[in-house]
Amino acid sequence: MILQTYQSKLVLRILKSGDTYRAKPNLTLRGEYDALIDMLGLHCECPVFAVIKGKKQNTGGKVSGSVRLTLEVPDECVHLTEYSVWADFIYAYKFSKPGNYKALRPDCEEITVRRYNELMEDLKTQRKPSQYQCAQVVLERIEPGWLKSVKVFGKSGLFGRLLRR
Repeated sequence: MILQTYQSKLVLRILKSGDTYRAKPNLTLRGEYDALIDMLGLHCECPVFAVIKGKKQNTGGKVSGSVRLTLEVPDECVHLTEYSVWADFIYAYKFSKPGNYKALRPDCEEITVRRYNELMEDLKTQRKPSQYQCAQVVLERIEPGWLKSVKVFGKSGLFGRLLRR
């Protein structure tokens, strides 16, 4: 599957050196990411997010990185979620029981147990890419062999010269 992800120049450097890129946990969303990792059965510390090239996306991604990587990823390494469902889950997660994302706090009035369970089930359920309105790709890692093309935004300074070599 052809995917695109926006990453930092450091990620590009890691891939160009022949190493696999594995994301480090985001402390702000650590619980939410841990829940997603559990729901999808991933083997990583932190997921890497991407989009399917040519499909509807929620953002251009340039806010989160200065390098657009186009990847060709084996289908068995691709996990899909609906972007809006993930966003709703991130909001609802704060009402879950501490240490147990699968259950809401008893005093929660912002979301029903039924709706929360629907969000989790939707995130777990893998469908064909065409069955998503705005598919969000979730990867465990980025392998250097998956890299097909790169677009660097704002090439300048020493790092820009290093990339052009």
